[in-house]
Amino acid sequence: MAAEEVLQAVDHYKTEIERLTKELTETTREKIQAAEYGLVVLEEKLTLKQQYDELEADYDCLKQELEQLREAFGQSFSIHRKVAEDGETREETLLQESASKEAYYLGKILEMQNELKQSRAVVTKVQAENERLTAIVHDLKESNFHTSSSSSLYSKRHPHLNKNICRLVLFPVDESGTGTLNTHF
Repeated sequence: MAAEEVLQAVDHYKTEIERLTKELTETTREKIQAAEYGLVVLEEKLTLKQQYDELEADYDCLKQELEQLREAFGQSFSIHRKVAEDGETREETLLQESASKEAYYLGKILEMQNELKQSRAVVTKVQAENERLTAIVHDLKESNFHTSSSSSLYSKRHPHLNKNICRLVLFPVDESGTGTLNTHF
């Protein structure tokens, strides 16, 4: 019986060794698999760390660009506001200058219109005087033509009138007070 017991003990130990070998193989396989998963997780961690670092660098660049854009926008806004204020001031100045010039030129136009009216009145008076004197000269010529003998008597009696009439007819007085040669007759 001892041999049988030994054989049973050997079988029992063989079975136990097989079971332990299987468990060891299974545990080893699980450890290898866990190690492989660990390596995959470690690689993913390194990849994620690298992506995180790149994203953080991009974030810092974008943050810096945003700050520069804010600064540029602030400057642009300040410049635009100053230009708008200057434009409004310039526009007000131009409007004031324009109104002032308009008032000045309206005054000049009224002044010139008055001068024109006065000049027309003077011209009308001078023309009327010229027509009157021309009529007198014409009448004198006719009367001189008809009565040449009596004309010599008249000019002898009133020599100063004859000279004045000739002077007015030949040299009518213009608005400046000087006489010019009349060539209308």
